[in-house]
Amino acid sequence: MASKTVVIACDTFAPDHNGSATFAKNLACSLQERGYDVHVVAPAFSKLYGTFREKHDGIPLVVHRLKSRRLPFQPTQRFVNPAGLSRKLRDLVGAIKPDVVHIQSHLNIGHHAAAAAKSEGIRLIATNHLNAESFVENVLVAPTFVKAFAARMLMRDAYSVFRSADAIVAPTLRSAQLLESIFPDLSVFAISGGVEVDRFSTLPAAKQDSKIITYVGRLDREKHVYVLLEAMAKLPIDFRLELIGSGSQQSELIALAKQLGIFERVTFLDDLSDDEVVLHLGKASVFVMPSVQELQSMATLEAMAASRVIVAAEAMALPYLVESGVNGYLYRPDSPTNLADKIQKVFSLTPAQFSQMGEASRLRSLQHDLGNTVTSYERLYANENPLPSDIHAERGFTPAAGVGERLTDLVRRSTRTIEQGANGVIERLDGVRGAVAETFGDVRFLISRRSKRVSKRLSASLRKALERIRRDD
Repeated sequence: MASKTVVIACDTFAPDHNGSATFAKNLACSLQERGYDVHVVAPAFSKLYGTFREKHDGIPLVVHRLKSRRLPFQPTQRFVNPAGLSRKLRDLVGAIKPDVVHIQSHLNIGHHAAAAAKSEGIRLIATNHLNAESFVENVLVAPTFVKAFAARMLMRDAYSVFRSADAIVAPTLRSAQLLESIFPDLSVFAISGGVEVDRFSTLPAAKQDSKIITYVGRLDREKHVYVLLEAMAKLPIDFRLELIGSGSQQSELIALAKQLGIFERVTFLDDLSDDEVVLHLGKASVFVMPSVQELQSMATLEAMAASRVIVAAEAMALPYLVESGVNGYLYRPDSPTNLADKIQKVFSLTPAQFSQMGEASRLRSLQHDLGNTVTSYERLYANENPLPSDIHAERGFTPAAGVGERLTDLVRRSTRTIEQGANGVIERLDGVRGAVAETFGDVRFLISRRSKRVSKRLSASLRKALERIRRDD
């Protein structure tokens, strides 16, 4: 097969930690390995923007980073100013001349990339990772009726984009059916987001007696992690909880853990690298997903590939991954008591039953092997139907931090964001297909050094003020 050029346009991409970003990264790397010329268009992760060659999972990718700003109240999500974005993406797509443009949502970058593809007569594939109500709840601080109106507007925009696509995809049968129920004249393929099952094959078997409960995902309100904390308060004191991820509700969840008296039993691990997540899944006894808005849940798929027993909310697409009594248990959404009961049930299993459930998770994850996912998308790119999918068969209060502590944390987060913006970047390219303008090893060093100097200057200028604040406290 002749090499194809594919543009993957997304509003979130690695090193972001969420299902859509993980899917886009996995797909881009796999296609590049299969001989495709892959170009990713995504927001810049920091003040560094332009065209770069970046390494993701050891695979060099050309990534076009667009100037972006952090969303209000969202420490981990960034947004590209739509003013001038349409022209910018038309110029970019025109310069790359891809065979296919593959958008990951109808929002912003995906919206304008879709328009650029159609104006150039390029085949357009649209994958929907977005639940409108969940998105609005997470990013908009407003009355309920305003949020409902915003969600309706989002779906109207989604229809205008999706109806122009040559193929529309959702990650599960449930999410495909949901989209078709809203837009009856659209036909939606169900293709799993896919998981690298082999990546988890060397992990040790789960230890029931270690009693480690693990959650991986954003710490935003839509994920309902507070339900997991409330359930944790109902479990014996020898149970421990690891929360891997960050988000807008992180400080609230820390305060809640303290209020519930379980803070010493909960570890907030913040965002970790993919390899570190794999290692922590290898230590988990059970994986819990409390979200009620999952269109698939890549984190749950990875835990299944790691042969972990799953306890998940009986909502949206999670029942397609978890079958009660087979590879885990489903609990009533937003019921801490029912969640605690189901977790207790896992630990009341015999060792043989516990092992069998973990193995059942692994076997079910094979249906979602990334290789099959990539092959299905290759067929869509070539205007063929995707592979037949097995998815149809799936079944005492501590006060808040003082001003000094918050300022120190702000400095830490700011410098870390600057440093992360360069992580994995190999080279800055001169234009879309230009020569190497500079290597990024030197830039990474300069950014690291500069950020340290900024931190020191801030520390020096704030020291006296912080000392006064502490005295006042």
